[in-house]
Amino acid sequence: MDEDEYRKTYQQITELQCVFEKALCSLRCNCSQGEMFRLADRHGVTCKNADSQQNCVALLNHLRSQTRFVFKINEIDGPFPHNKEIRVQNGGLLGIQKLLDGDASTEMVADVSSVVATAVEKYGSVENLPYDQIMPSVMAFKARPKRRNKK
Repeated sequence: MDEDEYRKTYQQITELQCVFEKALCSLRCNCSQGEMFRLADRHGVTCKNADSQQNCVALLNHLRSQTRFVFKINEIDGPFPHNKEIRVQNGGLLGIQKLLDGDASTEMVADVSSVVATAVEKYGSVENLPYDQIMPSVMAFKARPKRRNKK
């Protein structure tokens, strides 16, 4: 499939794009409002709830803003490079879940939408989250190691 055709079809499928798509596709997070799909040989996630999606957009933008200094990125308009974006999404969501649950051993986010809604309810808005307590989870997050081909 041609890359331009892929992007066009992807846009048609995803009326509301899940901004935490990388986290959901990494299989470290689930979301009751996300619906996974396959297009060609790739996975994608669309959001089923506009309000949830707006909360997630606001949260991800704040997570990126808070981690720019840590990642030594001066300016960026949009997603970080892939590996850093994975760390921001997964580590940020895990950090928020740990903050809400008090359970530091959790390695999976059961429902992104619920975690975001609970955090907004508890702290009033995504701007008020204690990012100083969330950032250690972002920095500590390790992506899965690359598979090595056995010959």
